[in-house]
Amino acid sequence: MNPSENKEKESVNSNTYSQNFLKLCVLCQSHFLLPNVWFISMRSSFVVVILKRDYKYICSYPDDVELCGHCVIKRANNNETNANNINLLSFGGSELTKRHTLMMKYVSVWDNEEGNSIEETIINFNQWIPFTDNNNKPICIGSDEDNYKEACAVIGGINNHLLFITHYPYNISVFNLSTFQFINYGILPTDNCWISYPCFVIKASKDNLKNEMLLFCGKTGLSIKYDEKDNTLEYHKLRVCSTIRLFCHYGYVCMNDIVLFFGGWGTNDCVSNVIYKYYINEKKWIKCKHTLPMPLYNCAAILNEDGMYVHVIGGNNEEDSVFTHMKTNAKIWMKDEEIEERWDLEEEEKKQIEEIKKEIGRDFDFNKLKVEVNFFELKLKEIKTIIGYWYRLLFTKMGWIDDFDIIILRYILLKYFKPLKVLCGHSGYVNSVKFSPDGTKIVSSSNDNTVRIWDIMSGKEIRVLKGHSNYVINAIFSSDSTTIISFANDNTIQFWDVESGLELKKLEGPWSTKSSRFSPDGNTLVSIANDYIIRLWDVSSKEEIKKFEGHTDDIRDVQFSPDGHSLVSASNDKAILLWNLNTGERIKKLTGHPGYVITAKFSSDGRFIVSCSRDKTIRIWDVMSGKTMKILDVPFLWMTDVKFFPDNQTLISFSREEKIWLWDIQIGIEIQILEGHSSRVTGVDISTDGDTIVSCSHDTTIRLWSCYSINHKK
Repeated sequence: MNPSENKEKESVNSNTYSQNFLKLCVLCQSHFLLPNVWFISMRSSFVVVILKRDYKYICSYPDDVELCGHCVIKRANNNETNANNINLLSFGGSELTKRHTLMMKYVSVWDNEEGNSIEETIINFNQWIPFTDNNNKPICIGSDEDNYKEACAVIGGINNHLLFITHYPYNISVFNLSTFQFINYGILPTDNCWISYPCFVIKASKDNLKNEMLLFCGKTGLSIKYDEKDNTLEYHKLRVCSTIRLFCHYGYVCMNDIVLFFGGWGTNDCVSNVIYKYYINEKKWIKCKHTLPMPLYNCAAILNEDGMYVHVIGGNNEEDSVFTHMKTNAKIWMKDEEIEERWDLEEEEKKQIEEIKKEIGRDFDFNKLKVEVNFFELKLKEIKTIIGYWYRLLFTKMGWIDDFDIIILRYILLKYFKPLKVLCGHSGYVNSVKFSPDGTKIVSSSNDNTVRIWDIMSGKEIRVLKGHSNYVINAIFSSDSTTIISFANDNTIQFWDVESGLELKKLEGPWSTKSSRFSPDGNTLVSIANDYIIRLWDVSSKEEIKKFEGHTDDIRDVQFSPDGHSLVSASNDKAILLWNLNTGERIKKLTGHPGYVITAKFSSDGRFIVSCSRDKTIRIWDVMSGKTMKILDVPFLWMTDVKFFPDNQTLISFSREEKIWLWDIQIGIEIQILEGHSSRVTGVDISTDGDTIVSCSHDTTIRLWSCYSINHKK
């Protein structure tokens, strides 16, 4: 981790026992206990590593215990006569797995310093047995409603008798290990962000009756205070630096006033090799100059007993579990180090921007102001006027006025979208949403097996179309807005009359159709399925008329050209193919994406194609030459869709998160982020005039966004 300190980093041969340790590493005397979690059979074994770099098997969990992301913690030996004996507590389970609460009296498997046999001194040592109360009655930590699959826990209290548990989705519980009862529950203020394998540490305190814990997970940072005397929980939000807030599942270790974060996994399958340092008392973040030798997440990080070394063990890289055990001198991380100057300046600027946004309650991207101001070459006087308004607002608390919107829109953004309506009605994930060509309606499809038609003006549900026996993947309007076609996981395609809501025809096939488009004239329909084949359908007869074959992996998207003479398709085979609609022959193959191509779509004039891929780029292609014209780097891996606005100057995209991104093509930068959904976005569409956006999400809602511009407001 530190090239200049190679003598302090040692590699341990862990090929025998190396899986995903999931932060269950427990320090016991001079060695570590490692609950080995992800065996194929889902059975766990305990292994132990001592500082002399060797591993030894201890025991297995009972056969009737199901393990998946359980929690193991070391208990204090307040009542034990032998301080070398270690008490371990293991608990976990969810609505899908059987709950367990077990304990172990661990005794070193390496030697017996007293010279006596272990069997004579301890009963049931080094094996998992039921956790019992003082009357030997089995105790189960957690109720049927609790999900401890991704739980973390720390022990505190004046007598080390309190177990603080954070668990999915955003809960905290306090369990008294002396009375064997829960004594408090709380909801963490995470802004509806789920807690998944967080960093959860307890802070040293001079007042033993007041426990303070720190929790970090994604963009959530919390100080959690528990008053043992009053039995109260108190929460304070902590800022998470902008670059680590995209990650969770990191390894972490707390040393005095410092928390170290190793690697992490992002929501878009990005894996980090970066090391961060958080100063607890100063509430300050630092991005360390030294990094892990590989991207890593779900690793265990632990400080050894004398505080001399930090060990990073196990975990996953971008593709699989890894065999790793890294050891680094703790002194390296305790001293103030020289940080990346550019990152530090940018982070401080972002912090100030966030404070301004919080103060004035707006969501403009101030960080792009400098770039966009230079691009539009504003006069210095006008720039000072804008900034003067902001400062005046901050110091006088006079509130925001519409004139400020006009000033910013005029000089900063060509288009600016605000929330317009939220449409609620689906009881399951909403999978797709589309405008009608006449701009009066919206059609949506959902996991609740229905298709729904909505009136845009009123935001009310017009009609519910029922007939599919499984979740509906996609639904679209015909070019004359009179017919809807829907595709479901029941391997059917259904045609519906918009006015009456009646089913016109049902097509059944051995494949599950994933997506489709109508031709510009409305006479033909193109669809893709799971068999690498593109199919063309006659709308009048509802019969298949042509097949296009050439992709060698799953096809992700297909679209007609604006003139209706060709098709473009995107595939997991990393290729974009152009097809002649009349002959069925391949015209051109566009290559350049090194990862799966998720989508490819024509511009409204048919001159360009925009595509996105798992290579974290958006690419714009010239149709005639087949060459890449522009590449936009995106900050996430799982880009799901991208498309042109009707003016061909702006792009809209979304990924596997709750945000929608707008991009200026000419500048090549993101110009706005739409936030409002509480779960991942699954579909977006743009009205024909480009002034309204509709989006849908796993949060079961549909949202309309309206354009505000200098010329008009909606």
